[in-house]
Amino acid sequence: MSSLHSTVRRVGGPAAASLSILALVVVNNAAPVGAQTAPSTTVACLSTAPVLDLANPSAGDVLSTGDIVISGDAFVPSAAPLTGVSRVDLFLGARDSGGLFIGSNVPVGKQFQVTAAVPNSENGGRDFVAYAYAMGSGQETSVSVPVFIGAAPTPTPTGSSSVVTAAPASSVSSSCVTVAPAESGATAPAPAVAGATAAAVTAPSTSIAAVPFVQLANPGAGDLLPTGDIVITGSAYDSAATSGAGIDRVEVFLDPRENGGLFIGSVEPTDKQFKITAAVPNSANGGHTLTVYARSSVTGHEAVQQVPVFVGEGPTPTPRPTSN
Repeated sequence: MSSLHSTVRRVGGPAAASLSILALVVVNNAAPVGAQTAPSTTVACLSTAPVLDLANPSAGDVLSTGDIVISGDAFVPSAAPLTGVSRVDLFLGARDSGGLFIGSNVPVGKQFQVTAAVPNSENGGRDFVAYAYAMGSGQETSVSVPVFIGAAPTPTPTGSSSVVTAAPASSVSSSCVTVAPAESGATAPAPAVAGATAAAVTAPSTSIAAVPFVQLANPGAGDLLPTGDIVITGSAYDSAATSGAGIDRVEVFLDPRENGGLFIGSVEPTDKQFKITAAVPNSANGGHTLTVYARSSVTGHEAVQQVPVFVGEGPTPTPRPTSN
């Protein structure tokens, strides 16, 4: 299935992020004279993409480690009065580039509030990325803002001359599939948005697969895991399934599977909840990223969640010199 990806730089506060999504709808509906277009399907497609607005953090903010509360708006315009968003996920770093999952929640109304766990190991500059997933269609919108974890960076001395530096920029990205009318076979033109590149594509006129969902109940970020058998629980389902959870397996690894992580357990869930008795070997002592994969039996797509954990005994604090 082909996707239409457009990225628009946010030039203002949170309201600008919403306006950028709406601007795409207006531009896509304005076709060049004489061009063969499918405006109705283009607008319908984009109107089902989520609108995502972060109330916090803002670009350049300093985030403390530990639990922080992230809030904002997430909704699908065409789903009113319901939110139309299945969940909002938060990552440090882009999800598709191996970013660290730090929290997730289901919006209530158009608002969401997530208690995110920021580990001490993430000190420094990071991209804070939020993802909102539309129910049923599987379309998503992401908002990325540059932040700093821990203590603020010390400015580099610049001498007597003064330099004005532009504020860090936030960005909004929305994915959408445009389906041309069957009778005409026409494809919608690429949107002419300044500063953004996009290519119009035609996808088969089939329903868009939903994104499967997975959420760990335990362990949590930063938990200390013993070696031997441990019980891991959580939720996993695909909203596109007509019966059951729509998940044919859930697998757990110590560290990502793609990076040679160690397989420690799996299960075929019978409902939306799963329970896995995982075997953690003595040789796994130390810090790891517990990674759980849930594969949809409907589409074959996978949902992934990662949490940083420590296996065995907890790390020993570094001794500090005592003053006399």
